[in-house]
Amino acid sequence: MTSRPDRDARLTFGLLYLAWCVCYLDRAAVPFAAPAMIRDIHMSPVQQGFALGCFYLSYAFMQAPGGWLADRFGAKRVVIAGLVGWSAFTLGTGLVQSAAALLCMRLLFGIGEGIFPAASLRALYDTVPASARDKAPSALMSSNYFGYLIAPTVLLPLLAWFGWRSTFYVMSAIGVLSALLFLALAPGRPAAPSPALIGGNAMLRVLRLPGIDRLMATWFFVSFINKALESWMPTYLLHARGVSLKAAGILLTIPYLAATVAALIGGWVMTRWFAGREDHFISISMVISCVALVAMAWCNAVIAIIGAETVLYFFKTLVFAAVLCLPGRILPQDIAGTGYGLINFGGQIAGFVAPPVIGAVLSASGSYPTAFLSLLVAGMLALVLNITLGRFGQTQESSTPTVGADNHGIV
Repeated sequence: MTSRPDRDARLTFGLLYLAWCVCYLDRAAVPFAAPAMIRDIHMSPVQQGFALGCFYLSYAFMQAPGGWLADRFGAKRVVIAGLVGWSAFTLGTGLVQSAAALLCMRLLFGIGEGIFPAASLRALYDTVPASARDKAPSALMSSNYFGYLIAPTVLLPLLAWFGWRSTFYVMSAIGVLSALLFLALAPGRPAAPSPALIGGNAMLRVLRLPGIDRLMATWFFVSFINKALESWMPTYLLHARGVSLKAAGILLTIPYLAATVAALIGGWVMTRWFAGREDHFISISMVISCVALVAMAWCNAVIAIIGAETVLYFFKTLVFAAVLCLPGRILPQDIAGTGYGLINFGGQIAGFVAPPVIGAVLSASGSYPTAFLSLLVAGMLALVLNITLGRFGQTQESSTPTVGADNHGIV
């Protein structure tokens, strides 16, 4: 018979997976609704760019505070607060009447979503068995790519049937429903704050842990590639290659499908075949990612470019999996949320930096292949960083026993 800790872990994983899918659907709603929004509230392309980009700014800077709040007050409370908060701002997005109002709403939306990622990882840390902490986070984060996979299927019919304002109302209701499900079903793990948390030293403690700064930097470089391609590949296919909107939608799902698979298996592959050699796992994945970037720049056929992008998405997501899974071995329990938040900050700030940098490269060169090759800088820096620093240090076990976790089973 399934033990209570195993049941709690699976239930928490399922509820968080659902919440993450809703998160990415809400996030994708603005780009999908943008053409109608531009027409109705008279937004310029520059204003649209600011409205999309400012989300990442507030989202990135709320990562570590969200983790600290989860450590201080309990992950369940912060997860629910994030769900309710971003659902309220999703509703508000449907009510905006001006570009300025949309800009404010997107900043608030980033704050609401920003407290959620680290809190969700802390909730998973609290409920999964200790042996699963280096596998479960990447499996949970496969929801990111799965959310993008299902976004066109969910959002396009809603936009066609109800219009863009009602689409945001529907998505807000789905978010509130997710919050109610989490409130009713998720096991609660009360926080037991240490003096370090109360005194505000949690972030300093995390940064002193061996390997944390390395994980932050690696995730920044990999996320730089990811966010740049997310921002510019649709424009490249539609305008530079003359691909139809329908065909582009289909083609762009293929790399996300590969990334979903990589996130699901990445933690397991790393622990199964690269135990003690995680730097090799990251370095091999980065080498193949860099080769795929070169192939994207040199290929002429659209299907070959998508094939190279699919390879890139698979292997850079394996790095993503490693960055999320390794902290489960390093972070003490009382600052786990803060640690996940700081590492995720390293990745999310790239979402604010990468699109304008690649835009500048495109403006200067007028060449998408040149822009793809410029991403090699980030890939090579991630590779050199991990080759230079070698193996990750000895893992650190928490001195505080994990509530509700044992050493058996995985999620």
